[in-house]
Amino acid sequence: MTHAVKFHPGLMLLEQYVEGSLSADVAIAVSAHVDLCPHCQQLSKDITNDQAAVLSEQEVNSRDSEHEWQQMLNFITSQPVLTSGAAATQTNVAPQVASVTVNGRTFEIPRALARLAEKQNKWLHLGGIATAKLPTADKQHVSLLYIDKGTEVPNHTHLGLEMTLVLAGKIVDENGEYGVGDLLINSPDDTHTPRTLADEDCLCLSVLSAPLKFNKGLTRLLNPLQQFFY
Repeated sequence: MTHAVKFHPGLMLLEQYVEGSLSADVAIAVSAHVDLCPHCQQLSKDITNDQAAVLSEQEVNSRDSEHEWQQMLNFITSQPVLTSGAAATQTNVAPQVASVTVNGRTFEIPRALARLAEKQNKWLHLGGIATAKLPTADKQHVSLLYIDKGTEVPNHTHLGLEMTLVLAGKIVDENGEYGVGDLLINSPDDTHTPRTLADEDCLCLSVLSAPLKFNKGLTRLLNPLQQFFY
């Protein structure tokens, strides 16, 4: 049974995503969510159409417009022409399904993550949790997060923004249950204890703008080891 996505990025984030004003790392999380969420796919198309309609109604300088139009035509006509054989070859190539493997399991991931996942760092394991950082240029830290069956991430708060997109399986915290496509957004005001179900592991995409802060007992000893999570 297909999971109905319940947790979305919100209209403002989607509008910024469509107009291209999000930072690259946040845009990655939103784009991967859109790949997994039919509702946000349609909403993104609607926002794109609305923004295009607004642009079409704006007055432009006719001389500048003619110059830009000619530049675009020159660029298009300067591109090499594919032979019929080359075009047929490209048309018939089926897109590859992107996947990652951890703990003996292979997970399919959204196409938005395909290129980054090809360059992922090695998995770092700590108990039933494993992380693999993805190469990015922005300040946020982006990684794949694997949580084994029946495993709990220690209670923590956030020193910055935390975005978690569920790619496979489910996670549960004090506020609810999250399945494939659900996007959790936590701020420094949020404290939680995510965990997996006893019979199902989980793969997530994690975007952090600052380290986590573990709150209870011996888990506070993990705070100096933030290179594992951040």
